Amino acid sequence: MVGIKTINWFRIRSVEQPPRFDPGVWKLTVEGLVDSPLVITYDELLALESEEQVSDFHCVEGWSVDAVKWKGIRLKVLFNKTGLKPEAAFVTFYSASGLYSDSLSLNEVVEPQVMLAYMLNDELLPQVQGRPLRLVMPRMFGYKSVKWVNRITLTQTQEVGYWERAGYNIDGVSYP
Repeated sequence: MVGIKTINWFRIRSVEQPPRFDPGVWKLTVEGLVDSPLVITYDELLALESEEQVSDFHCVEGWSVDAVKWKGIRLKVLFNKTGLKPEAAFVTFYSASGLYSDSLSLNEVVEPQVMLAYMLNDELLPQVQGRPLRLVMPRMFGYKSVKWVNRITLTQTQEVGYWERAGYNIDGVSYP
């Protein structure tokens, strides 16, 4: 990306404090325009078919981190469990605090490099990076990569996310 400088590691930015994470009580909910809503535990999440990938991370502030190794699950794994209603067109991801959310099209979330990550560079995702679960959307700026995901809702129309309400572009690939 033009105008992006690479640094050795992430600069941590968040509009919220990392929520408390207890793997014994945490749950991920997939709801909305699905045939069968799904609620899974952290252990069940870790038991799902996983994949690894290496991708760059770009921040709208003008910095990047090259070659980040992620491990997690593709959204299609969850959608195969829930089934999707024909009118499902958008997917909204919510952070555990409920303050932060962002939405992508269904077509975008099933792109080959999009995943829900629970590992970063061969270690469990650090709390400040979204543990237990973070959306990874490499071709868009980091504000589209929701941290602390605990709820996913499928809808017919696109919901406006936290930063879009503040004037950022909903496409996530152009500067606000």
